[in-house]
Amino acid sequence: MKIGIIGPPQSGKTTILKILSGNKEISGNIGVFRAPDSRLEKIANMVSAKKITYPEFVFVDLGAVSGFNKKDLSQLQEMDLFICAAGAFFSDDPKKDFENLLTDIILFDLDIIQTRIARLQKERRGSDCDGELKILDKCQDFVSGGGLLRGAGLDKEEIKLLSGLFFLSLKPLIAAINLPEGDISGQADKIKELEGYCVQKSISFVKFFGKEELELMDLEPEEREKFSKELGPGYEFKEEMSRSILKELDLITFFTAGEKEARGWHLKSGLPAIEAAGKVHSDIKRGFIRAEVISCADFIANGSFHKAREAGALRLEGKDYVVQDGDVINIRFSV
Repeated sequence: MKIGIIGPPQSGKTTILKILSGNKEISGNIGVFRAPDSRLEKIANMVSAKKITYPEFVFVDLGAVSGFNKKDLSQLQEMDLFICAAGAFFSDDPKKDFENLLTDIILFDLDIIQTRIARLQKERRGSDCDGELKILDKCQDFVSGGGLLRGAGLDKEEIKLLSGLFFLSLKPLIAAINLPEGDISGQADKIKELEGYCVQKSISFVKFFGKEELELMDLEPEEREKFSKELGPGYEFKEEMSRSILKELDLITFFTAGEKEARGWHLKSGLPAIEAAGKVHSDIKRGFIRAEVISCADFIANGSFHKAREAGALRLEGKDYVVQDGDVINIRFSV
């Protein structure tokens, strides 16, 4: 999946790309984020895996995109989610900056809506277009009032009918609030205003210390862990960002584990085991027989598939079993 990083100048877009890709010297505007998951590390230790493979997201710094013009549509429509960098120290009013960016998104969608309505009204024959026009009118009223279409209450059929129009405000959005280093008491009020605005708009937000995060990348792992604790209790930018992305994209994580490799996989919530098999390999999906399933907590408690089987904690599930977050799965197949 592709995630676009947007935001005003000096808000921290490139900083986010560097931090999440783990590459301070990254060139270009594309990076890979290997989503951290402590559960996977524990599983790998249990099975003495030679390799750990984290599930990945592709990040694209869209800094060159200017004002969400139609010429940028092909690049924008490829994104599954947007992260908006909001700088809380370079800007005198980060809330206003963020609000302006949302306004640009809304105006972009409003232009698409009005253009489509005008075309349908001109070309309509009988009642063929009445259903689409009704939905577009609903969308126009909503965005004209400053709303993002993701909050318009559109059902699956309505979204499907409008899928060819590529509305930006239907896509998930996370605000990444770039905090100043040291004492932030002087900026506390404007940071709270931005947070409050995000809550009002039902937009998830993650706070991070961009400058310090870049400095930590120059340290050895032990030193990095020591100094990262000084950023505050519970501060885990990568982990929190990963959790927010999974929530916004409605994804779960399941695991496969063996001596060669322990690996995490992302899957849409609510999908069956046969689809999880397809994520691993198309041949495994084609030859699916059954899945041996155990929760991550039970797997760690027992230490292996063998011991879990002996303890009766391992279940045999068919292709229609709905995969749960944290499932450790061993798929039996024949091709």
